[in-house]
Amino acid sequence: MISLIEYNKSTKEVSFYENVDWRKFKEKADHLYWWDLCNISNDDTLILSEKFHFHPLAIEDCIADVHYPKVDYYESYLYMVMHGVDLDASKAEGFAPKELDVFLSKEYLVTYHEKDSRSIEEVKRRIREKVPLFEFGLDFVLYSIIDVMVVHYLPVLESIEDQLDDTEEQIFSNPKPDLLRHILALKRIVLRLKKTVFPQREVINHLARNEYEFVQTRTQAYFRDVYDHLYRMAEMTESFRDMSTATVEAYLSTVSNRMNEIMKVLTTITTIFMPLTVITGIYGMNFKHMPELEWRFGYFVVLGIMVAVVVSLLSYFKRKRWL
Repeated sequence: MISLIEYNKSTKEVSFYENVDWRKFKEKADHLYWWDLCNISNDDTLILSEKFHFHPLAIEDCIADVHYPKVDYYESYLYMVMHGVDLDASKAEGFAPKELDVFLSKEYLVTYHEKDSRSIEEVKRRIREKVPLFEFGLDFVLYSIIDVMVVHYLPVLESIEDQLDDTEEQIFSNPKPDLLRHILALKRIVLRLKKTVFPQREVINHLARNEYEFVQTRTQAYFRDVYDHLYRMAEMTESFRDMSTATVEAYLSTVSNRMNEIMKVLTTITTIFMPLTVITGIYGMNFKHMPELEWRFGYFVVLGIMVAVVVSLLSYFKRKRWL
């Protein structure tokens, strides 16, 4: 669907259009336009080349899936690839990025996405409620979209942090094999998050440093604020990566320690029964002439010796602090 928001600079009026026929729509002078292209048909993708005359490489990247954020400068516009949070996929995968392609010029803003975007809808809602975003320029509208998009990362980061904390507690209480698989899954989620947040931070850094004529000086401060948010998120992601690595090591260490405890107990039992086995083996031989075979209380004497051996070994182990 192609939707359009038109802003009249003179009267400061905003008009909304849905299911726009881009071939028939005529722009007006002294107006700003935000074209939102959501899950459009192959025929409607021609709007990128026939109406806006974007560079073929930019169109190719826009239509295809680009797995990393980036910004490209062209003579009359900026092309950016940003990634938000795919809410539905993230519920199953922990974190899944959702691509948003953006073209920004002085006269128009074009957003292209294959799935519904919470960030886009939130900014549209604000505009319908008479929040004067267009009065600050199209770059400020873009900032508003990116700002909401970045905010949506926070629940994902909080969820990962909570899962890591819970995992640490389970490691020392009940380190099951399933727990290791869960930790490794968290590591993959953190790595995917890092590959998204770090380059996205650099894209915003470019917009905040006055490198492009399409971003006004007053808007740069807002982009710097977004950059600060992404910087902190990048630091959190890096700390999560370290935590997940440390958690794996703690799991392996805990399992190894538990195995050592088990082996210590089994070794203790084996050591205790070894002399008893020797005693029973000697008196279990079938020789006819053995000195103690005719003893009246021989059986009880041997049992007493065996008990004495067990007590002596246990006392020795405790004295050496092996138990």
